[in-house]
Amino acid sequence: MWPFTRRDTTEDREALSLEQVIALDAAPTYAGVGVDSDSALRLSAVWGCVGLLADLTSTMPLLAYRAGARQPVETEPLLFTAPAADTDLSDWLYEVMMSLLLRGNFYGLVVARSGAERPTQIEPLHPDRITVTVMPDQHGVVYRLDGSPIERDDLFHLRAYRMPGSVVGLSPIRYHAETIGLGLAAQQFGARFFGDNATPSGLLTSEQRLTGDQARQLHDRWKATRGGQRGTAVLGEGLKFQPISVAPEESQFLESQRFSVQQVARIYRVPPELLGSESGNSMTYANIESRDLTLLKYALNPWLTRLERTLTRLLPRGTYCKFNRGQLLETDLLTRYQSYEIGLRAGFLTIDEVRELEDREPLPAPRPAIERPGLGSVA
Repeated sequence: MWPFTRRDTTEDREALSLEQVIALDAAPTYAGVGVDSDSALRLSAVWGCVGLLADLTSTMPLLAYRAGARQPVETEPLLFTAPAADTDLSDWLYEVMMSLLLRGNFYGLVVARSGAERPTQIEPLHPDRITVTVMPDQHGVVYRLDGSPIERDDLFHLRAYRMPGSVVGLSPIRYHAETIGLGLAAQQFGARFFGDNATPSGLLTSEQRLTGDQARQLHDRWKATRGGQRGTAVLGEGLKFQPISVAPEESQFLESQRFSVQQVARIYRVPPELLGSESGNSMTYANIESRDLTLLKYALNPWLTRLERTLTRLLPRGTYCKFNRGQLLETDLLTRYQSYEIGLRAGFLTIDEVRELEDREPLPAPRPAIERPGLGSVA
């Protein structure tokens, strides 16, 4: 059983010690499988969803802009170039997303500042190293790093899946432990089924009555004759061989796995076909484009918006950051050229702007005409 149920107060959950938090996250499920952040990642559907969202977020271009400006600033703020020691922005964002998607909280230790307030370097911390305690008498919150109190200003805390009045985010792994545990149990069942040879490959039957010793002799003779090799079997003494095969559909093994993928995809709002669902076998280009838009709109955009607002507060005043979402919706060459043609005809795009979108240099400026007496204008 969970140490605390959903009826327990937020203060009870937040007052847990580090050991209790770890025990809580690894609590067993009705499927008989303990689920925590580490074991959940062993389920391919969880790994697929978390890895997909973390990869897309961390590799999407993130640019800083001055308020009212259309062009990004040429010199990026220090937070963007070195958000942590020996860690670039892409890896830093990946760690942020992994922590949020699995635990609902990201904690970072502020190790450098610009002036007295703005953090410029934030070292990611494993969530297990942080404990949060609500002090009802003092109406305050105490954060501890490895058991020792830490100043709130030295800890960067980003929450996801927030509940009113809670100082920590909800863990999707904890709240969906039964769903993930069921998937892990089916995965373990399949591994044992094929690994333990629980079902015999076939039956040797005889029309004659056999004693125990005779049955063992026939078994050993059959095994020695076959030797694990395919070939022609010679049977005598009225023996017949009947192969046995258990269809996965009959054991509902594959059906359970498909159900598990769909459930996990629903948790993270990821289209199931991106995880290998059968619905993606005959997708057209239009369907793929629509799927990518659905992925961006419902699964990815909420995370991007939260990160943009959070990182903007860490930048110098008058500066904001924004992800380039257009990278995810890149179209094929013909579609892009057709859209450029519409923009050029309508007048809201220029040739140089189109070339910039295609990562090409602007066209060289035309040479001015030279007036020569008697010859007119010569380029």
